[in-house]
Amino acid sequence: MRRFLKLLSIAIFLGSSCGMVTQAQDAVTSSDVQMRDPNVCGAAGAGCDPAEVQHWKEVGNRLADLSSADLSQYAYACVQHTDWKQECETDPTAVLRRLGIEGY
Repeated sequence: MRRFLKLLSIAIFLGSSCGMVTQAQDAVTSSDVQMRDPNVCGAAGAGCDPAEVQHWKEVGNRLADLSSADLSQYAYACVQHTDWKQECETDPTAVLRRLGIEGY
């Protein structure tokens, strides 16, 4: 009987503490959502790419059908490697090949 009561008290304690944890998680999530600034761009307010990167993403979108990850790699490479400008302006797949990204 003693063992049963001990197990019962442990089960009740664990059950009540799980509810508190869930409520705490809900509170954090709610406050995070409320604190987001609607003027911040990016996923979940992660931020914006610099203007130069956005420019090269626009160019890349016009020139080729790239995945978003590859488009980002291309754009950042074009910003970092100004000597690749001609390829950046005409052939994004050549830039990706220089980065070791194949499949286009």
